[in-house]
Amino acid sequence: MFSSAVRTLFLVGTIAVALALGGCATVTGTPTQSISIHTVDANDRPVDGMRCRVVNGSAEYFGTSPMYDLQVRRSSSDLDIECRRGALVARGTAVSRGSATGAAVKALMPGGTASLVIDHVSGYRYAYPSALRLRVGQHLVFDASDDALGRPSRGIQVDAAR
Repeated sequence: MFSSAVRTLFLVGTIAVALALGGCATVTGTPTQSISIHTVDANDRPVDGMRCRVVNGSAEYFGTSPMYDLQVRRSSSDLDIECRRGALVARGTAVSRGSATGAAVKALMPGGTASLVIDHVSGYRYAYPSALRLRVGQHLVFDASDDALGRPSRGIQVDAAR
């Protein structure tokens, strides 16, 4: 019914679309990421029961420390965290990092540039550190590039928590 040229063109088009979408995090990734948040004192002793507010450009979350497996929406914006209990305050900022894996290859593929734009706008290509340890009285900054499975990311103090 269809000519050989039409079938070949259809096959090539199907392969091109599959390749373009196959590298797209929007199709292969997840919109959320699991993180855990712990609060500690100056001697690294747990301070449980702090009420935490977690915010990024996509959503706002609330919970009580320690928080395990908090599902946060991926976003290109940083994740701001503030935990309070009475006069105790612990603050943190988790820096959002985009995955560069395959970005150059994606850009060269048919539809690759479009998939990069979609991944950026949707936030799917971004990640936060998975384990955060906030210290009472400090504002710490955590970077996903320091993330190590099974242990909290190292935070860098930027100022005292207010």
